[in-house]
Amino acid sequence: MYLPEADWGMPETRPLVMVVHDDEAIRDALDFALGLEGADVCRHEAGGALLADPALPQAACLVLRHHLPGMDGLEILARVRARGLTMPAVLLTSHATPDVQARARAAGVWLLLEKPIMDDALVSAIAKLLRETT
Repeated sequence: MYLPEADWGMPETRPLVMVVHDDEAIRDALDFALGLEGADVCRHEAGGALLADPALPQAACLVLRHHLPGMDGLEILARVRARGLTMPAVLLTSHATPDVQARARAAGVWLLLEKPIMDDALVSAIAKLLRETT
């Protein structure tokens, strides 16, 4: 017997997580892991691509690497916020200095994670964020 998706209790839309990271393996891993958590993932190598993406306003969450060539994660987030977009943002950094922490707070970063990230801390944090905000 055929049952339409609506009968399966599946949500009509999956939350969209936009990832900006210059390491393809990281983008692939997040795409896979967050997909298992029920999210759609849009991956970008650099900030300019994210800012040009017409789906940006629909994002439920941003995951930004702090140190990126060209525009860093906090600059990207500042440009997103300048557009009036307020979705939660996660910043990944290898050096969470007091200055970076202060800048992240001022930019409205929801979570600052310092690399190396242990186990599934990033995916678990994003999954929790999505449950709380979507």
